[in-house]
Amino acid sequence: MTRQQGRTLAAMAAMAALALPAQAQSRLTISGAVDLAMRSVHNSNGTLSSLVSGGNATSRLVVRGSEDLGGGLVASFWLEGSLAADNGVAGTGAQFWDRQSTVSLSGPFGEIRMGRDWTPVYTGYVFSDPWLNMGVGTSSNFLNASVSTVYQAAFGSALNPTTLSRSNNAFEYWLPANLGGLYGHVMVSPGEGNNAGGGFRYHAARLGYKTGGLDVAVYGGSTRIDAADRNLTQAGLYGAYQMDGGATLMASATRSSFASASHWHWSTGVRVPMGVWLFKASYNHLDQRGRNAAGADIDANDAHQFAVGADYLLSKRTAVYATVARMVNRGNARFALPNGVPNLAPGSNATGFDLGLRHSF
Repeated sequence: MTRQQGRTLAAMAAMAALALPAQAQSRLTISGAVDLAMRSVHNSNGTLSSLVSGGNATSRLVVRGSEDLGGGLVASFWLEGSLAADNGVAGTGAQFWDRQSTVSLSGPFGEIRMGRDWTPVYTGYVFSDPWLNMGVGTSSNFLNASVSTVYQAAFGSALNPTTLSRSNNAFEYWLPANLGGLYGHVMVSPGEGNNAGGGFRYHAARLGYKTGGLDVAVYGGSTRIDAADRNLTQAGLYGAYQMDGGATLMASATRSSFASASHWHWSTGVRVPMGVWLFKASYNHLDQRGRNAAGADIDANDAHQFAVGADYLLSKRTAVYATVARMVNRGNARFALPNGVPNLAPGSNATGFDLGLRHSF
């Protein structure tokens, strides 16, 4: 190569460097958790002991990536799938990334996100549960389409009740993080005409405010059930307060209604860290009102649940834990603790415990 050719190539390289933006910065992370517990549940049909996955945190695999596009813009994705660590089965049915599957673009304007994601209603009240809706004492024991009159009427046995926690085919907008404590997001899903496969026309929103130790939010959503030509509606509020010693008090109230049935789900809880210990307690009450599909009154079919437990932190990533829960049904209610003998008698009670090990990576 001649000196002139070298100068020409150097000039071309300099021009290219000026013409092209700086190289984007990318990041890829793999994380997750493996959680197994010995669970024993006693109800009207007897006692069943088992090894279960996810007594304290969902056993899961998370793959996340992001790319800095410059100018404050960031493109990212989030793939998260559950894992039944007791038998090695991944995902739920045909869904490997059953917990979350999204791609997003964020910047000073906030975040635009698309895919399968948690609903604003679910994210609105999940933090009122000290167990974050996991384990034998989870508040999700009331999020049951087989025994809750409202959810059973809406979804029956033919539909996949995805919008009780997540929505498929979602378009979302999240507020930016620099609004002085104000936060929230909206979600719209077109449904794509496949209720049986978990495709529902769904829209929801959540708006909250957090300052110091105080966190409050309101939320609401609507799921279109095509076969019934009706909407399942949900609305509620959430509040939490973290005291100077680190203890957090939390509560939520959520109303769900469909056709002639409705219910209020009240949840209260507390988390108290003490050195390497984390103590937790919660109380849930479900108040059903109205009538079922057969026209029978459901006002007396209520349920209560009490749960207490503790985590012992062996490290920042590993903990052993124990939880005890009690479900009390009234009238013809049949709410159950998970992994017990099924089809318990109406109005009967259940008691159970978890003893487990959680490791995060």
